[in-house]
Formats: sequence, C-alpha cells, structure tokens
Amino acid sequence: MKYLLNKSFFYLIILVVFTSCNSNQNSNNVDLDVVKAEATDFISSQFNFYITGDMELAKNTFDSNAVVIGTDASEFWTGWDTMEPAIKAQLDVIKDAKFDVSNLNVVVSSHGDMAAFTSVVDFSFTAGGEQGSINAVRNSGVARKVDGKWSMIQLHWSIGLAGQAVEY
Repeated sequence: MKYLLNKSFFYLIILVVFTSCNSNQNSNNVDLDVVKAEATDFISSQFNFYITGDMELAKNTFDSNAVVIGTDASEFWTGWDTMEPAIKAQLDVIKDAKFDVSNLNVVVSSHGDMAAFTSVVDFSFTAGGEQGSINAVRNSGVARKVDGKWSMIQLHWSIGLAGQAVEY
C-alpha cells in the first residue's frame, strides 16, 4: 500500500510539473509572445502623432488618466485634459518630427494587459523654421490594454545630466 501511495504521489507531481510549465502562456491562456509583439508595436508608434500632427491620434495614444512627465520642470500632467493644451501647442510648433529609437526593452505582465518599457530616443524636428534635435532622451513608461486597445498610462522623458546629481 505504501508503495502505491508513493507511486501515485510521484505521478501527481509529474502531472503538476508538466501542466504548469508552458512559458509562452499564462493561466488566462494568453500567448505572451503575441502580446509582447502587440505592445512593442504600440510602444513603437507612440510618437506618430508628432510625425502626423494629428491631435486625435495623440488623444488615442493616451489613457484619459495617463500621467506624463516631460523633460521641462513644468511638464508634469495627469489626465488627458491637463496634457491636451501642451500637446496642441507642441504640435503647432514642432514640424518634420523624426524619432530614432534604440535599446527598446518591453516587459509584459503575466496577464498580458500591461507592458512596461524603456528606450533611448534621438528626436529631430523643425521649430520656428530652425532645425533642432535632442539626443539620448531616456524614454520609459507603461502601456495598458483594455478591450483589445493599448494606451499609455504613464510616460516619462528625461535628459541625463553630465556628471552626477548626487555624489555617491
């Protein structure tokens, strides 16, 4: 009897191990590789509204409660209503926008409904008839998928300081 119990326990352990080791799917049967590809496509398109100058595309990029932190001290917005005037002003001035993204890293949640990312962005543009560029902008954020649609819920841009802000 003891041998039968040990053998049954062994088979139970094997069954649990084999049924729980699918690395591409979570318990909700979401293919995380597909979700990561979708999230990466969305994150890669986050700047398209600057390129097109399309305010509606900008609105559809962000969740209505998104938090956006820009490079300027005044650029800290919570919710579309607070960021809309600034984005409109930017789109009125920024023309011929081009974004070169490198080092994009996307991490998807186990449920496949959130994605965090980091990247480095070189941004060139025309403003007031003058060519400009901002290089090595650190870009990070979180996108969320609701009802099959991705949107930014948190976005942060920063430009690194030369040297250390705090010595350690």
